[in-house]
Amino acid sequence: MQLMGDALTVLGSRLGFAWDPVNRQSYLVRHGNHPGLPIQIRAGVTLGERVLTLPLAQEGQSFEFVDQEMTATTMTLSGIDPETGIHVKLTARIPFRPRDNFFSTVPVIYLSLEVDRLPSSYRWIAQYDETVEGKLFLGFSGEGFAFSSALESNAAGIEAVYESVVLRPQDEGDHQSGIRTEEETISCRDHISILSGVWEDDCVTASFSLGKGMKGDSLSLAWCAWDQPVLNVLGHRSPFKYTQSFAGLDQVVEWSIRHADEVADNSEKVDRILSNHTLGESTSKLLAQTLHAWLLNTWWVVRDNGQDWFTVWEGNCYFHSTVDVEYTQGPFYLAFWPELLELELNEWPFFGKDGKLLLGERGEGTLYLSHDMGVFGDSTKQYYPHEMEVEESTNYILLAFAHWRRSGKDATIVRHSGFIRKLMAFIACCDTTGNGIPDKGCANTVDDASPAIQYGSEQVYLGVKSLAAIQAGIQILRHAGDADAKELEVYEQYAQTALATIEEKGWLKDHYAVTLSRTMDGTVDPWTGEPKTGELLGWDAYHIYTVNGLSLLDMVGHRTGLLDERLRLDMETATDKTLGRYGCRHTSYEDTENEGQFIPGLASHSGKVGWISMNMLRDIAAAYRGLDLFHLIENYWSWQTTTNTQQVALFFETFYGNNLSFYPRGVAVFGYLDAAAGFVYDAVAGKQSFAPVRGSLQVPILLFADWERGTVPLVKSSFEGGRLTYRVE
Repeated sequence: MQLMGDALTVLGSRLGFAWDPVNRQSYLVRHGNHPGLPIQIRAGVTLGERVLTLPLAQEGQSFEFVDQEMTATTMTLSGIDPETGIHVKLTARIPFRPRDNFFSTVPVIYLSLEVDRLPSSYRWIAQYDETVEGKLFLGFSGEGFAFSSALESNAAGIEAVYESVVLRPQDEGDHQSGIRTEEETISCRDHISILSGVWEDDCVTASFSLGKGMKGDSLSLAWCAWDQPVLNVLGHRSPFKYTQSFAGLDQVVEWSIRHADEVADNSEKVDRILSNHTLGESTSKLLAQTLHAWLLNTWWVVRDNGQDWFTVWEGNCYFHSTVDVEYTQGPFYLAFWPELLELELNEWPFFGKDGKLLLGERGEGTLYLSHDMGVFGDSTKQYYPHEMEVEESTNYILLAFAHWRRSGKDATIVRHSGFIRKLMAFIACCDTTGNGIPDKGCANTVDDASPAIQYGSEQVYLGVKSLAAIQAGIQILRHAGDADAKELEVYEQYAQTALATIEEKGWLKDHYAVTLSRTMDGTVDPWTGEPKTGELLGWDAYHIYTVNGLSLLDMVGHRTGLLDERLRLDMETATDKTLGRYGCRHTSYEDTENEGQFIPGLASHSGKVGWISMNMLRDIAAAYRGLDLFHLIENYWSWQTTTNTQQVALFFETFYGNNLSFYPRGVAVFGYLDAAAGFVYDAVAGKQSFAPVRGSLQVPILLFADWERGTVPLVKSSFEGGRLTYRVE
């Protein structure tokens, strides 16, 4: 494939490599900002007087032909020298096995460099018959790094000494300047195990003598790390998850040597499962790239009380486990690794806020969530400059409900039923008109959009989410026995009213409106705090957010009562009205009047901006209603290649404006596999069903994968006698 930026990082352990082959640059991923510490990865061959290197360092002559590949657990670069037929391939690999906490967090990343000679001429360049002799080399250099032979170690290796920097927030700052930070320097002394090859000068090397079609020796390294606590969790530095298994660096080094073959074997199994589908190569690429971006943002530590603490940075915004971002990633957790979502569901309740902060006495006894659980190196409190009260509260309930039904585990909803009850009360109190649609606390995550989309009152988007969250909350409270019949009846009535309002007042012939309100009267700009009045432009536009609150519920088989025929038409018409080169914009309304806010590292405004992951959630909901929009994956991948062939950015969320790069939210694409199969699974009710969206389909059901054995059930569809059928193998 084309050369483009990529990164591979160990889950939660802050160790990995990023590379930018277009600009001949590499990075070591550690504790600080993306993409990491600049480092030169010198990988290539010496052929007589010529030194050929892969484009990961500034020095050396590049191979005439260079190719790249990515899988879930690897990234590779290869080069060919046409004159000699020499072909080299560099592979980076991590120990990643879904739902295996130990294996996936071992702080080691492997690099292997292979050499072979082509059996025949390359293109129209003739090869000579004589043996080609040369030397394979792999090493590192960079300002601030010191590499030396680790002679005192029991294992052959290289000692890497350098300093890493993590930012600490000082206060919230103000809306214009963003969050003030200070730097903390961390002294690092890592070990690079030499698994094959010989340390010579400043590289690991191996000589070769190759005839046509022959394969030479390879070089293999394992970069190992072990850190003291870095992440500040609720006021205390918490050690990394892997320290429960490894008391120090020497033990990590020993593991890296003993288990190198197992890690390689595991890669084959995991990568094979994830590529075993017929949704196209762009889907395979996005599954790998978005997983890489998500891994780059993960932190996994253990508190002093033994509680695991798992968070995910919000890309280049660096907020910890932003509720709306993790909600968008919900299909990934439900299909791939539900236990990680459970950890977050047990963490967010620490950050609840008193509903009276927004609603005064009306909010007595209620709570809401506002955005995140920290920023940079601190997971201590919410740092985003404005609240997203209704949205984040509904997101939590929907995530908790979907996790319960998918996993069959009720410990989280029982433990936090009181918290959920107060969130429900808050949502209901934000409807001050009695129509079931919140008109208070409506600022949301879409912070680069027009006022109608971003903070208009009585949004259909939030109305649907509130309806869904109240319905889900009723089932949770009933199961947990945490509400009496009268209270549940009140919520039942709220849901019925909301449903009727959305269908009667929100439907505009061929689509749902953005808001029921047609003016900005009574709203407040969340960035400036200024009251707004006047006409609400774009209130009746086409938009892609109606079904945003439904995709997780679709995966567990809960239907809200909204009319599917309307929802299908809404998605069809909105897709047609908002589709551009890289995906669908937020809305068909082009905002030319809103001056918006620009806050470095937080927000910017654009009249036509769109977000890829929000497109993905729409596509998932569409498939569960028989509408196949999966062809749009080509648009999304086109944007990723456009950006990453110019710089390393990994999953670039936003197009036509804004700068949400290195984002984890693209893993929503993992929901495509379940949605394409129409896979519904409710472990609580014991219900499982399939309804493939197209014929000639094959997709794996990741929830039931045996990752250690490398097996997974496959759903295969076909047309037989003019009828769509399927089977599960």
